[in-house]
Amino acid sequence: MAGIIAAKDNSIGIKGVAPNAKIYSVKVLNDDGEGTIDNIIRGINWCIDQKVNIMNISFGFKSNNPELKSIIDKARNSGIIIVASSGNNYIREVDYPARYENVFSVGSINKEHQRVRFSPRGKIDFVAPGRGILSTNNKNGYSLFEGTSYSTAFISGLIALYMTDNPEYKIYQNQDKLIRLLQVKSLDLGVKGKDNVYGYGLLQFK
Repeated sequence: MAGIIAAKDNSIGIKGVAPNAKIYSVKVLNDDGEGTIDNIIRGINWCIDQKVNIMNISFGFKSNNPELKSIIDKARNSGIIIVASSGNNYIREVDYPARYENVFSVGSINKEHQRVRFSPRGKIDFVAPGRGILSTNNKNGYSLFEGTSYSTAFISGLIALYMTDNPEYKIYQNQDKLIRLLQVKSLDLGVKGKDNVYGYGLLQFK
């Protein structure tokens, strides 16, 4: 995720969407990708204390949890834009916290701008590439990845890029204005307007 968002522009390997973004790595899952709600709450509280601008959540849960909803609401009310993966659920429902209204839910498309079959339907806000994604791995190398988790990192990077390029959209002053900007900058896919497959569409930097 960090590579997709902010890999350095140094002619080696890949270049991230927003190479000048500052990344905080907040570990809330173990090496098997499992974690407790308590750990996630502590991690989100840490992000709130650090006054981060964007929180990328590239994992999710199948069921609602009141404590998770409460901490997500707290983060959003503190001014953090929250971007979360919709899950690799095929045609099933979107995961939490992506399914919450105050979280940007991200689905996956392929290079033909078509929904990838693992990308769920339902509460989708934006889509981004999610198949054949080259990025940094945890072995000091590069690998190909797929999944809505990686699509989420593209959206987080683009939001960071827009906030850097447009100082008037700095998150604590104009959250609603930023959200409207992202909608306008998206390439509409599928049926006209927002839908439950592509959301507002493919977010672009233009």
